[in-house]
Amino acid sequence: MRNILGSISTIKNFMGNAGRNTCNEYLYNALLNAIESMEMDVAMKPIEDSCEEKTHYKCKCEYIFLTKYSDGHRMGNKPNYCERCGQAIDWSQVG
Repeated sequence: MRNILGSISTIKNFMGNAGRNTCNEYLYNALLNAIESMEMDVAMKPIEDSCEEKTHYKCKCEYIFLTKYSDGHRMGNKPNYCERCGQAIDWSQVG
């Protein structure tokens, strides 16, 4: 099983200790891209945005997945990944 968080930490530590110069600029940028990609695989809780009559559940990119109204009506779904940015979503604490 992959340890994504451990890999991200290792890469960030390496990048912090390595000096940046022309020779390793391409490697540095590749590592930044790898970190961004791996972080998208770490599931995050949807952001809850509420007002009196409804609650939106959305991604960090502001894409709205699900809207729950105060009368119990729901609109949308609970996808495992954001359709817009690809972020993994953790719905385990959302009723």
